[in-house]
Amino acid sequence: MLLNTNEQIERLTDLITLNAIEGIGPNRMYALIERFGSAGAVLEKSRADLLDIAGIGESLADAIATGQNRRAAADVVSTIVRLGWKAITYDDARYPKPLASLPDKPPCLFYLGEYLEIDTNAIAIVGSRLASEEGRLFAGQLSMALAERGIAVVSGMARGIDTAAHRGALDAGGRTIAVFGCSLDIIYPPEGKDLASRIIQGGAIFSEFLPETKPLGPNFPRRNRIISGLSEGVVVIEAAERSGALSTASHALAQNREVFAVPGSPRSRHSTGTNMLIKQGATLLTSVEDIFEQLPRLVHKTKMVRAEDVQELTDGERKILRFFDEGPIHIDKLTRLADAAVSDLLQILLALELKGIIKELSGKRYILN
Repeated sequence: MLLNTNEQIERLTDLITLNAIEGIGPNRMYALIERFGSAGAVLEKSRADLLDIAGIGESLADAIATGQNRRAAADVVSTIVRLGWKAITYDDARYPKPLASLPDKPPCLFYLGEYLEIDTNAIAIVGSRLASEEGRLFAGQLSMALAERGIAVVSGMARGIDTAAHRGALDAGGRTIAVFGCSLDIIYPPEGKDLASRIIQGGAIFSEFLPETKPLGPNFPRRNRIISGLSEGVVVIEAAERSGALSTASHALAQNREVFAVPGSPRSRHSTGTNMLIKQGATLLTSVEDIFEQLPRLVHKTKMVRAEDVQELTDGERKILRFFDEGPIHIDKLTRLADAAVSDLLQILLALELKGIIKELSGKRYILN
């Protein structure tokens, strides 16, 4: 949400002030807020009140009671307002639900674009920045297949696999979420400006970092926990033995998310990490159906979301739509399943296509739009 009221600005300033205090950490910060009701209430407590709390030493009590960093936090919030960023705090009902249960969730997320309820049905796709052409092609195709089923694609907008994943979702008319390892006022990599603009139009870009935060190495592991946290599962495509993609997979396991890995040649250093994940128990992935087989609840959620958008349908149209649950379907198979004359079926398919509910693919195949 845009920061339009003094109350919103004050609440965000309080949260940034408290979060910036050295040594407080997420667990202690959330515990204090839970105890006293809000970040502002914590900052109003006296030194003596704070020293009565287990784990609060003198230096930390002094920093909290004196409102250390508050002026700097107020300047930061003014910059955020000027830049037109949207901000959402962890206690807001619109905060991404998949993140809300994480103990180290970002207290505040800044974003551009729109994060919608349907974006909670998401899969992350990550991998090597130095990906092969085959790896980038597979990432794009997998992303398109997910988008065609109404699943949002989450990634980090890095070169290689990440970029291919975002583009695949957008090219299919789907939604995609990027998570930055720097602040929103810095596009990284620099050549990603056009892609960032497209993502803002067809999804959202998130960052937990304050303005002018550069894309430094330590920021990316923090970023990776958000990528996995926003998703039902993480797909790793091409990863070296030590890579950011494996960091995202590690966060996914800690967050009880599913981990998928695309196998690769044992002679390729870009496959060392993915093959290792498979050995360690990650689900081997060769097609989008592997995701839905492992996450049947995701298929169920997707169908529920689409049902909300369907226009008024005839009984015949509703009957036909029941056969589209498993992805693209050939007209011959549809004729057998529906036990209908081809002429009647073509009329129904045309009506559904005109309503924007299905679309025709090559070879007389049809898919939900």
